[in-house]
Parts: sequence; C-alpha cells; structure tokens
Amino acid sequence: MRLPPFTAPGTRRTLVWSVACLLMAGAASAAAAGDARLLLSVTTTDGSVLVTTPLPPEATWSIEWRHSVAQVQIIDTFAWRDGVMYVTDQFTPYLDIAGLGAFAGRGNLTQLPDGSYHLSDIDLPLHGNVHRLIIGSDRAPTVLVVDGHRFALSETHPATHARIEVKPR
Repeated sequence: MRLPPFTAPGTRRTLVWSVACLLMAGAASAAAAGDARLLLSVTTTDGSVLVTTPLPPEATWSIEWRHSVAQVQIIDTFAWRDGVMYVTDQFTPYLDIAGLGAFAGRGNLTQLPDGSYHLSDIDLPLHGNVHRLIIGSDRAPTVLVVDGHRFALSETHPATHARIEVKPR
C-alpha cells in the first residue's frame, strides 16, 4: 500500500495517513502476537529435536512415566507462567515411591478415592526454566502429554538424556 505524503494536521490526507499507519501497526501487532506463541520443545543432549509442539492456551503439560522398580504409573504436571516453568502437580499410587514426595510447605496432599495420592499446588520453579530427564525404556516408558496429544518418547529414544523447554515460536 502506498501512503499519501504527510501534510499538515487537520487535513484529509493526514487523517488517511494516520488511519493507514494504525491499520499497518495493528497488522504488525497481530503478526507479532502469532509469532509469540509458545512451543514446548524436547531435545537430547546432542541437540536432536524429539518433539516441538505448541503449548495450549493454559500453557500446561504432563509427563506420564512408570517407575522402573515398583512398576507404578506416576504423572508429573507442569505449567509455564509469566516466563517461568513450574512443577505444579504429581499423581502417584504410593507416597514417596518416586519423584517429589510430600512435606510441610510443598503443596497440598490429597488421597484419592482409589487410594492413590495427588500432590497439588506444588508450584516449584525449575532452575533455568528447563526440565532435565532420562527417557525411560520400554520397561519404564515415558510419555509427554500436551493438549491431549501423546508423545511416546520411549518408543524412539529409550534411555536418552533429554531436556524440556518452552520457546517462543
């Protein structure tokens, strides 16, 4: 679009020029907002990208994993809030079998009707906004769940050191 030359305030050309600038600024803002969408990225220590997926509007995800000795399923839930990655919840069939454990000042512990436990409101910020993990084997699989999409990390990269990060698009 070609803009008319700027003229003195109060003229019709100034009005057209101002409206055109506002429309272009709005389009640029919309494009920038689209670029600012957040992606969840899983990479190996050698830099191989295993998963890149958009975060849902609530910016949460979970990791489902099986304890290799006890063979029980554990679910850790994470969130991205104001530029910080947090562990927010954990679901486990037994207290202190694996993972975070419960102690005074760390979240709220609830026993669920099936006898398992939910540790909620943990809100533990992760150092460097990175979650480091070792992807489990087929005996202890690791599955990343984002907005209903399941990424079976153990199927393609068992026993691999990886990191989960949130990145702008």
